[in-house]
Amino acid sequence: MSGSESIIEELARTGNAAGLWRAGLAEEIDHAAACRTLLSMDDPEMIFLAGRDWREFDYPAGQERLAALESAEFLHKAGIFWRSFDFTRGLEDLAAIGEPEYVYRAGRFWRGIDHRRALDIIIAMGKARYVYYAGQEWKIFDYDAGFEALMEMGSAEYIFYGGSYWKRFDHRRAFERLLETGNPEFIFKAGTLWDDFDYPRAWGVLESSGSGGASWRGRAFTQEKWRRALGEIWRESSQRALGRV
Repeated sequence: MSGSESIIEELARTGNAAGLWRAGLAEEIDHAAACRTLLSMDDPEMIFLAGRDWREFDYPAGQERLAALESAEFLHKAGIFWRSFDFTRGLEDLAAIGEPEYVYRAGRFWRGIDHRRALDIIIAMGKARYVYYAGQEWKIFDYDAGFEALMEMGSAEYIFYGGSYWKRFDHRRAFERLLETGNPEFIFKAGTLWDDFDYPRAWGVLESSGSGGASWRGRAFTQEKWRRALGEIWRESSQRALGRV
């Protein structure tokens, strides 16, 4: 048995994946044997590091092993740092693992990702947060599909954020959906940032939201845009009462 073989065998016997990764940094190690041994261990971090740092590595087998270990974190990192990576397969692996955060991160950092497919995966997972994040931070994003997903999911929080920060957004449709949620916090907040906003109707929802909306009604009296809008609402109400409108 060669020195390289004995080192690999001893590290395998003791389950020392970190030691095997360090051994693989040496030029004289049998990288093929070291890789087979490392992939038989349940240590996704060391598999990722070996793919990043070793002179020789079986990338398809390494990627398959990370998927089998359901390590979304290190599968994602492999897509960034490995010299060879199957992005199509990696995206489907992330979908199968069911980690929307890492699908979103892949959309930000993977060079060869299909952004439309990645968005479909996030939408299928029903995570409005990551639909919003994708629209905010991906270089390629289908705003029409993302918007429809937010409308379907009905998250007041991320409808508000989308309307505040996305490059493209149908504020009128979103306003109707936001009112349907009856969420006083994000109705109030939308009034502070959205340019296209129906303050009289929004105020009507805040007024009808009972004790749950009390603090947000109170903030409306001190927030500049809301204060101006409320002043106009009351002026028009007074004029109607006097028969002037």
